[in-house]
Amino acid sequence: MIATALPLIAQEPRPARLLAANFEQTDEITMSLEWRYAPGDEAGRQAPAYDDSRWSFVKPALTDINGWNGVGWFRRHLRVGPDVSARPVVLRFTAPGIGRVYLDGALVMEVGNNAAPPDIPNVRSDAVLIRLDAGPHVLAVRYVYPPRPEHASGFTLSLSRQRAVTAPPNDQFIIALRGAVLALPIFLALLHIGLFSFDRRATENLFYALEMFTFGAILVHEYREVLFAGDAQRALVDRMSSGLSILAILFGGLTYYALRTRPWPKSARVYIAAGIVLFPLAYLKSVNVDHIWPIFFAAFVIDVIRLELGKHVVERKGAGFYLVSFAVFCLAIALQILVNFGYLDTIAGVHEVYIFGILASAVGMSLYLASTLGQSRVHEAENARKTHELAQARELQLSMLPREMSRVAGLDVAASTQTAAEVGGDYYDVKAASDGALLFAFGDATGHGLSAGIVVTAAKALFTSLTAEQSPREMLTHCDRAMAAMNLPTLRMCLSLTRISPRGISSASAAMPPVMIHRAATGEIEELGAGGLPLGSRMRGNYEERTATLDAGDMILFASDGFAELADPAGRQLGYDGVVESFRRAARAATASEVIERLTADAAAFRANRPQDDDITFVVVRVD
Repeated sequence: MIATALPLIAQEPRPARLLAANFEQTDEITMSLEWRYAPGDEAGRQAPAYDDSRWSFVKPALTDINGWNGVGWFRRHLRVGPDVSARPVVLRFTAPGIGRVYLDGALVMEVGNNAAPPDIPNVRSDAVLIRLDAGPHVLAVRYVYPPRPEHASGFTLSLSRQRAVTAPPNDQFIIALRGAVLALPIFLALLHIGLFSFDRRATENLFYALEMFTFGAILVHEYREVLFAGDAQRALVDRMSSGLSILAILFGGLTYYALRTRPWPKSARVYIAAGIVLFPLAYLKSVNVDHIWPIFFAAFVIDVIRLELGKHVVERKGAGFYLVSFAVFCLAIALQILVNFGYLDTIAGVHEVYIFGILASAVGMSLYLASTLGQSRVHEAENARKTHELAQARELQLSMLPREMSRVAGLDVAASTQTAAEVGGDYYDVKAASDGALLFAFGDATGHGLSAGIVVTAAKALFTSLTAEQSPREMLTHCDRAMAAMNLPTLRMCLSLTRISPRGISSASAAMPPVMIHRAATGEIEELGAGGLPLGSRMRGNYEERTATLDAGDMILFASDGFAELADPAGRQLGYDGVVESFRRAARAATASEVIERLTADAAAFRANRPQDDDITFVVVRVD
C-alpha cells in the first residue's frame, strides 16, 4: 500500500509546492504533470492575475490534446518554500517547437524564435538562471508547433538547483542509497514469491510479493529523472505509473485479509471490486488519481479498524508484529498525504515519508515470517509424529485380520477392507468348527488410531480363545465379561459372532449392524441379529441369538457402518436403504468375490471425488 510521492504534485486543488527537499531527491525536476491549457492566442495570458480557472488540464507532452491547432498557452502555479527562496535555480526548456517562457508575467526565455515551419520539428533546448522568492509564482508558456494529423509534439520544462561541482563520492553515495531503496522491495517480492511456491496455502506471501513489486515500480517512477536519460522514456514511465498507487493499496489490502481473516469478510469483495474499477480509471485523463487513492486507502483503513475492534479476525502466531508495522505504515502514508497536498512541507526534513512505512512493513513481515517458520517446524514435527503413529495403527489393524479365510465344503467366502485416511477399528475373523460350520467375528472398535488398535487386539485375543462349538450368544457373553474385566476407559468394541453352515445361520450381536441375507429364490433381503450393547460397557449386555435356514444360492453380507455412512460430494449419506439396494444388485453375481467387487464399485461411484471418512469392510458368504 504505497503512495506515490511526487517531487511536484499537480497544482490542483493547490499550487505545486517547490521545496529544497525536491532538489535533494533528484538533480532535475521535470514538470511533466498537468498544466492549465487554453488553445489559440490572446494578449495578457502571461500575467499572474489572469483568470485561468476555466482552462482545461493537459500534460505538456500534449498526448492528451485532440485537435491541436498550432498554438496554445500553458500556465503552471507554484508556491516556493522559504528554504528555496533567493537561491539560483536553472530553468530549462526543451521542445521541437517555438516556446516563450514567462515567470510572473516577465519574459525569461525564448526558444526557437527564428525558426521557420520546416525547421520547427528540430528539437531545441535552452536554459536560464532565475531566482524565486518565497511565495506564489506563475509560469506561463506560449507554445507554437505545426498542426499534424497524427499528434502534436509538446515541450519539457524542468527546474534544477545551480550547484558547484560536487565530489564524486557524494554522488556515488546518493546513487548507492537509491539503488538500495529500490532493491529492497524487489528482494522482498522475490523472497515471498519463493515462500508462496513452497506453501500455496499461504496466500499472504503472494499478495505481499505483488505489493512489493508494485512498490518497486513506484520507485522506478520516483527516480525516473536519474534512471532514464531520454524525455520519451520518462514520459512513458510517467504515463504507465498513473494507477500504481491504486494497485499497491489493493495488494496491501489483500495481504491483510489473507493474513488476518478466514473466511474473508464480505467487505473484502467490495474492496476488491473497487480496486478493479479504480485501477483502469486512473489512466483516464479526466480523472485525478491524486485525489482517488487517498480515499481508497482511507476506506480500507476504516474496514481494518472495524474488523480488529469487532474481533472478526483469526489469531495467528506472530501477527502482532505485522499489526504494529501495519500501524506505522498507515501513519507514514497519512503523513505522506498531508505532505502531497501541501498541508505539511516535510516531516523532519524528509519529503518521501512513505519509505519509512515500507521499511516498517518489511521489518514486521520479517518478524512474522520468522515466527511462522518456527511454528511450522513445530507443526511439521507434530505431523511427523502423528503420521508415524497412524502408520503403526494401520499396520496393527491390518495384522489383526486373517491372511486367508477358513473354508468348508458348501460355503464360498470372501472378505475386503477399504481403509480410510483416518485409521478406524474394523475387524473380522473366521475359524472352522468341527461340525462343518464357520464361526465369523465381525466388529468395529470405538475411536480411531492406536486406541482402536488396542481394542481390536483385545477382541482378537478373545476370539482366538473361543471354542467354535459354543453358541454365539454364550461366546458373546463371555467376551463382554472379559472386556469389562480389562477396565479399558472409554474404549468399547461392537461385535457380532455368527455360525454359518450350508444349512443355516445363527447370530448374536453387540451393537453391530444386522447381518443381511439375500434369498436366491425370491430376491428378498432379510436382516438378522441387530441390537445389544457394545462389549465392555458398564451395564451387562443381554444378547439375543437369532437363527435362520439357508438354501443353495443364498448370499450373506457383513458390512461395517462405514458403508452406510458413506457420503457423496453433496454430503448425503448412502444410508441402510442404499446398502440394501446395493446388496440386492450385487447378489446377482455368481461368487462371493464378485459380490464384493460390485459393492466396492458402488461405494466408489457414490462418493465420487469425496474422501472416504471411515473404513469400509465387507465379508460375503455364498451357499453353494
